Amino acid sequence: MTAVQQSAAPHPAVRQRIDWIDTAKGLCMILVIVGHTLPYGNLMRNFIFSFHMPAFFFLTGYTARRPDTWQGFARRVRKDFVALIVPVLGVVQVFNVLLNFFLSDDRSLTNLWDIARYNAITLFWASGNPADGIPSCGMPWFLFALFWGKLIWELLGLLFPKGDFAVSFIVMLFGAYIGQVQYLPQCLDVAMVVVMYLTLGQLFRQHQALLDRYRVPLFLAMLIPWAWCCQQGIYIELASRTYSNYILCASISVCGIWIFCHLCRELNANNALRPALSFLGRHSLWLFFVHHMDVFTSAIWQKDRLLFTLPCRIGWDILLSLLLLGCWTLLRTGWRRLTAK
Repeated sequence: MTAVQQSAAPHPAVRQRIDWIDTAKGLCMILVIVGHTLPYGNLMRNFIFSFHMPAFFFLTGYTARRPDTWQGFARRVRKDFVALIVPVLGVVQVFNVLLNFFLSDDRSLTNLWDIARYNAITLFWASGNPADGIPSCGMPWFLFALFWGKLIWELLGLLFPKGDFAVSFIVMLFGAYIGQVQYLPQCLDVAMVVVMYLTLGQLFRQHQALLDRYRVPLFLAMLIPWAWCCQQGIYIELASRTYSNYILCASISVCGIWIFCHLCRELNANNALRPALSFLGRHSLWLFFVHHMDVFTSAIWQKDRLLFTLPCRIGWDILLSLLLLGCWTLLRTGWRRLTAK
């Protein structure tokens, strides 16, 4: 084959990263840390919780590509399981068990088994908040909800290729109703709510040119009700299934996501902030796990000294994430060189 023929030969499509999406994910992870540090009822916390977790699901739907075959669906499920669930089982579960065991006064194998069994139960329910007889697994609820939400969303795309929005809306309402009555294992009731945000993210990308044409009036129309509802304490919390007036709470979350995404697109033009936020967005899972482990030191962060506490906690979590990422990169590079010999 000649050089001309080689250059003309088709190459596998490589998915390009979207800069403002990485910027949005990086900023969202910082807001997660801020939201978990602010006291309950704080106005800034209301604003953050009104959109930050739904925004992660929305951004996933924006960048995701649904499989159009059952073989592609099976491959996607395996890939998402390895990317989302395996780290929880291999990192969070082991870390939680060992840490609680060594912090305990009882170092017997029986106590180790009891701790491991309790943690297994928390991961079985994968609930972000405790309920009657249901323990909380903490922050990993997000990864379980994302995994099952994507699975349901992609499955619906295969079964109802032309009724996407209507079916997603029905599934969302059903999940929201179930969550008010009984938590489902694996956070499945929240996962059904997640389906709608994935769908909205996809629709936003498909119609972005049209929506951008009216971005200023839409921005203003969404800003006013979003600000008023957050000031009144009306917002959604997916982890605790706090959405009694669900249609209103979900609508307000969409307003918050819309405003946040447009601000991130503008922020992405800032050459000073974009590299740092984009880097955090590309490695948001590392920061997520570090912040989950940071729950064990939450007593250090005094909520009555927020001007001091917030930058310290954000800096601490980012620093640990960079250290772990650097160690992992060195280990992976060393392993590759060792196996290449």
